[in-house]
Amino acid sequence: MKSFMQAALVSSVLGLAAFAVAVPAIAQIGLTLNFGDVAIGYRDGYWDGHHHWHHWAHADDYRAYARAHPEHYRDMRHDEGHGH
Repeated sequence: MKSFMQAALVSSVLGLAAFAVAVPAIAQIGLTLNFGDVAIGYRDGYWDGHHHWHHWAHADDYRAYARAHPEHYRDMRHDEGHGH
């Protein structure tokens, strides 16, 4: 039983390692990211379809959003001249 548990643990660790390597590789080949309910994006965050403000989860998210949806991206901070 002990060796079965060890084998299961090693298998799960290897599976997680493969997933961690695959995610950056997918991003490098230009897979379109799903931005969910982003209505309009700014450098510091975005407004969703329900008029709620959110900060980007990762520093490069706004760049990816700007490339994928240039018509809905404003290259400024949301409070620059908008009073939000």
